[in-house]
Amino acid sequence: MRHASETDAVPLQPAPIGLKERLRRVAVEASLGVAGPLASARDALARGVIRAGLSVNAVTLAGPVVASLVFIPAYLGDPVLAGLVLIVGGAFDVLDGAVARISGRVTAFGGYLDSVVDRYTDLAVLFGLLVYMERHWNGPHRLLYLVLWGLTLVGTSTTAYTRARAENLIPTCKVGFMERPERTLTLIFGLLGSNLHISLVILAVMTNLISVQRILYTRLRLAGREPRSSFWLWTYPRITAPHFALCAIFILSLILGHHLIPRP
Repeated sequence: MRHASETDAVPLQPAPIGLKERLRRVAVEASLGVAGPLASARDALARGVIRAGLSVNAVTLAGPVVASLVFIPAYLGDPVLAGLVLIVGGAFDVLDGAVARISGRVTAFGGYLDSVVDRYTDLAVLFGLLVYMERHWNGPHRLLYLVLWGLTLVGTSTTAYTRARAENLIPTCKVGFMERPERTLTLIFGLLGSNLHISLVILAVMTNLISVQRILYTRLRLAGREPRSSFWLWTYPRITAPHFALCAIFILSLILGHHLIPRP
């Protein structure tokens, strides 16, 4: 009869998972749960566009045309309809890349055209929002929100430029949180929740912050150094816990922010 000894192998028990790791896993799974179905829907629409015989450039050019329709609900004072228009415009914005990838028609000119058209789309949307503010906001803080709109315009314009200019000097400069998809979603949630004023507060700060972050990151990389942490220059990619957490904070602000900052 065999007796156990101190030298017998004891099965190792997995180390307990801490709260921080549990939260990280939940955030990543939630991000994948949102991103996965959206990517599948995008690719399905792209295949439909390909079957319809539309060219990639036609889809790209449709983006600013659709986005420009935001002027109609903006003029009429309907922020919810404006948000729905931006959802459709955003769909065209992501479709062109999917159409090019699935059809195998990715070209250098297509990428260039897409970048240029994105700038026109951004400006068309922002000017549509200015029309809405001019016609329908008359409260005591109207001037403040016009200033925030101007800061958003500056930040939106410089975000892409700082990256493009930096990548002439360093391999990549994709740092900062408020890139174009996040900007679009910030406006969509703000309009659908009738909290455009919260969107302007977030965008006025974050679009200019990302430009500063890219300037500082480029300076570091040209000096042969890396950021000491991922937080201050925000080098976290999407589908990570920090990115998910910041998205959740902003979305809650856009839904409930009017309880803290009254609507104009």
